[in-house]
Amino acid sequence: MRIAEFTPEIGDAEIARVVGSMKANWLTEGEKTAELEKLLANYFGCRRVVMMPNGTLAIFAALKILGIGEGDEVLVPDFTFFGTASAVVLAGAVPVFVDVDPRDGNMCVRAAEASLSQRTRAVLPVHMYGQAADMAALTAFAARHGLKLIEDAAQGMGVTFGDRHVGTFGEIGCISFFADKTMTTGEGGALIVNRESLIEDCLYFKNQGRLRRGSFVCDRMGYNFRITDVQSAVGLAQFERVEETIRRKRALREQYYELLKHCPGVRLPEENGFGRVVPFRVNIQVDDPAELSRHLEARGVATRRYFYPLHLQPGFKGYQTVMRQRPVNSVALFESGLMLPSGLNLTTQEIEFVCDNIVEFQSEQSCKGRSLAAGV
Repeated sequence: MRIAEFTPEIGDAEIARVVGSMKANWLTEGEKTAELEKLLANYFGCRRVVMMPNGTLAIFAALKILGIGEGDEVLVPDFTFFGTASAVVLAGAVPVFVDVDPRDGNMCVRAAEASLSQRTRAVLPVHMYGQAADMAALTAFAARHGLKLIEDAAQGMGVTFGDRHVGTFGEIGCISFFADKTMTTGEGGALIVNRESLIEDCLYFKNQGRLRRGSFVCDRMGYNFRITDVQSAVGLAQFERVEETIRRKRALREQYYELLKHCPGVRLPEENGFGRVVPFRVNIQVDDPAELSRHLEARGVATRRYFYPLHLQPGFKGYQTVMRQRPVNSVALFESGLMLPSGLNLTTQEIEFVCDNIVEFQSEQSCKGRSLAAGV
């Protein structure tokens, strides 16, 4: 038996829409992308959605559109995917690594306060693993210090803070439609825009300095950040069942939790209570995730560790970064967290197999611990 860590769901609906797009002989960005943008804007409750090539470039675009660049500091949670901060570097700005709340892995406002300087221009919270960050506290923090607020909602499809969709609180929100997200276009992302004055800026930026294609006169500096209607065709099919996908993701987590709730040494992350949670993966925390991962891999079960803290990432060597307080919680999360297989095509037999092997390993570890404590 081989159980993948994640596989996207692509079926007849996606194939039919892609074939329709190909038969229409329109391969670049066009009517299907416009249709998807309108559906998403209505779903998010924002003025405009502007599709982007991916989530990382969406963050880069948001920074540049808001005038963040050379020498500016941007507060970034230390516990997030590399792309959150690499987008800051790409924009010419300096990422400042901020510790997170140990309960949900989201940016800690107290740590953000301690990380400010005269060069701080923006704060970039991430809605980690499908749970909203504390947007009440972060919105107040940004307003208090005159900072631009950009939300990394890469994993945030369907996630809310209160009754508002994440990505709608800041000047610009950024979402990803990568293959492992709740809704996918293969590669892809989007800007979530609520300020009317920013909509044109986003369109100029993504369309090589023009509001519309067809002209060789480019009124501003801009770039080609378009996607294709073939990708949007996949997105339209995915969007049709997004609420069903969310329901199934939550049910999958509950199925795992029910099987693991009495497992020795397994801690099951709890919801923070800020709004609707859409699990990015089924996560657990244990004392030795590396050894548990090896145990499962030997039995054909693929897993992933939690995100590696940014301040430890070798990829930032040689680039200017700032850390005004040494992150502790981001390291603790990495050293305990493990993502379990989370594809929606998992069978009950496969889930039980995964959990049985976790229980087996953890029970052995618990027995070893008791033996050592007893001096045996």
